Amino acid sequence: MSDFDEKGFHYAPLHGEYESGTFPVLPHTMVSTLNAMSIAAVCDMDETLTDNSRPSISVKITQCILMSDGSMISLDLDRGFTAISHGPGPARWRRSSDELIAEILDLVRIDDPERSGDHPWDEIAAAAQRRGIDIDAARLKQMPYQVLLSDRVIRMFEI
Repeated sequence: MSDFDEKGFHYAPLHGEYESGTFPVLPHTMVSTLNAMSIAAVCDMDETLTDNSRPSISVKITQCILMSDGSMISLDLDRGFTAISHGPGPARWRRSSDELIAEILDLVRIDDPERSGDHPWDEIAAAAQRRGIDIDAARLKQMPYQVLLSDRVIRMFEI
């Protein structure tokens, strides 16, 4: 049984040369042999310092297209959030996986009450096309959308 079956989410350790920068466009010959399989919001701890005087943690959310060879192509549609500890005692960040995933999905969806719960499919398609992936908003809308949590996020939120 996979983590997804058991817990309702996947986790993915995040490392790599392009972790905090922009990602290159793949050569057309490489992209043309691959198929886009799903969309993912990959979540990891962000080391960005904040001006908060209280204990805080930050999470970065990188939206990616998962390709048929298992690779992930970043779309440079990054989001994130910072949690601040209030109250006495040591900071605890405990959250259920359902709560954390719901917050992540809220952050990557359109911020418009009339289109509540909808992803910005046209924006995602345009970002994928800039990476050399031949895909449109209608096809993206039919694909699975996954939330991938890094092992650091899972430990920090005590999931």
